[in-house]
Amino acid sequence: MEWFGIVALLLILCYSAYPGKVKRLETKIKRLEKKQRGVAYMSKLINDLVGKQCIIRSEFIFSFAGKTELSCKIIDADDEWIKICYTEKKDKQVVKLMRIENIESIEEQ
Repeated sequence: MEWFGIVALLLILCYSAYPGKVKRLETKIKRLEKKQRGVAYMSKLINDLVGKQCIIRSEFIFSFAGKTELSCKIIDADDEWIKICYTEKKDKQVVKLMRIENIESIEEQ
């Protein structure tokens, strides 16, 4: 009989931190949901800019263009991705896909 009490006590001790973990996960999920709502709203705004010349600022542009802002034309956009076209050195036209969540700001020219 004493074993049942010891086992129950061990189970209580093991799961005593469980509500704290659930609370932390809930806050992380809420932050992600807020971020997703912002991205969804931004994608709707970007759809209005399709076909226009814009300046896009992002740290992720650095990897393929060598700078943090890029003058480009928005070709197409959906909920997660944006298709852009810009002129590289030697008048070479480049078409790239970029995630909307990586964009810091967009300015229409």
